[in-house]
Amino acid sequence: MDTRSKQEDKELAQIERFIRETPIEVDLVNRTMNKYESKRNTKQAESFRTHMKIRQKLMIITTSVAMIFSLMIVTSLISPTMAAAMKEVPLLSSVFKLTRDLGLQAADEKGLSTKLNTSVTHEGVTLNVTEVVYDGTRFAIGIERHHKEGENSQESLSEQISNIEFLLNGEPVNHSNSSGVFGQPSQDNNSAIFEFADLKNQGGSPFPKQFDLTLSATISGISEPFKMDIPVSDINYVNLQPNISRKYKNNQLTIEQITLTPITTSITTRIALLDKSTSVDFREGIHIEVYDEQGCELKLINGNGRRETNKGNSDFIMDLRVHPFETLPKAITIKPYIYLYNSKGTYQEDENGDPIIQYIPELEITIPINSKE
Repeated sequence: MDTRSKQEDKELAQIERFIRETPIEVDLVNRTMNKYESKRNTKQAESFRTHMKIRQKLMIITTSVAMIFSLMIVTSLISPTMAAAMKEVPLLSSVFKLTRDLGLQAADEKGLSTKLNTSVTHEGVTLNVTEVVYDGTRFAIGIERHHKEGENSQESLSEQISNIEFLLNGEPVNHSNSSGVFGQPSQDNNSAIFEFADLKNQGGSPFPKQFDLTLSATISGISEPFKMDIPVSDINYVNLQPNISRKYKNNQLTIEQITLTPITTSITTRIALLDKSTSVDFREGIHIEVYDEQGCELKLINGNGRRETNKGNSDFIMDLRVHPFETLPKAITIKPYIYLYNSKGTYQEDENGDPIIQYIPELEITIPINSKE
């Protein structure tokens, strides 16, 4: 169940808006997150209150667990065999469970991720790759940090780790063939999730179905980088190429490709300018929402886009990745919309301070899904 607050939904909407409006060819993640962080800083007080509530809940849970274990020990309910077995149980059963990404949660719950125990230790700090998943659309990796006994760090793993590089079959995964590496928020300081996607729909080369991945990362305060080799293979998915188009004023929206996996729903769109002699250009201003036949909207994960220049034309191609469908839908509805602006170029806002949007029914597309695909 999606438990995000309205505030978080608003911030995710801002992320999508920044992605769509950043006029670069590929890898919109860094600029997007920088803009997102700058917006987020203005809401520091509210974020701090939310953070404190989460900390209080975690403290209650931690205290309860500690009391249960203390009671079991005091009353001698743990046999030597059980005590030995408990030492072998990891603190975190799955890093993917600690994210709000429903696709990664499903990867763990459905057994689709590959559980690993690949680790490297330098100067008393151990990085452990616990699980990976690749669905042909995006690759995600879960990492845990362990300190030697008696030591800890005030910084989270996400704050400590840097210079993250991946080699795919010995070749660098760079901005010419991937969306760039970016992190997912985790509820635990000692874990982190990093992911990337290929750019096969935007002129890049597709990743193979199986490959050997080499991870290299630096931890602050430790000179030697952490390097680990990870085997990767993809899972089954449904790939559709509807190539259905709709026109609105001087713009044509085409749904070029839809990829459905248990982890990700990926939508590839192309927006073309029909008449270059006019100024009605919404190519990078049109956003989309994705719904199933029951009217349930899928939440945004991330996306990247670029302008494709070909023989004087300049189409805008967007890969949008949203949460997966729980079951294969009978149909998918794409609802395009635009943001409304004031005369000064700022967003019009409603009484709650949320940007006002205007749907474009002329561009709405419903695509039937053949269950035999």
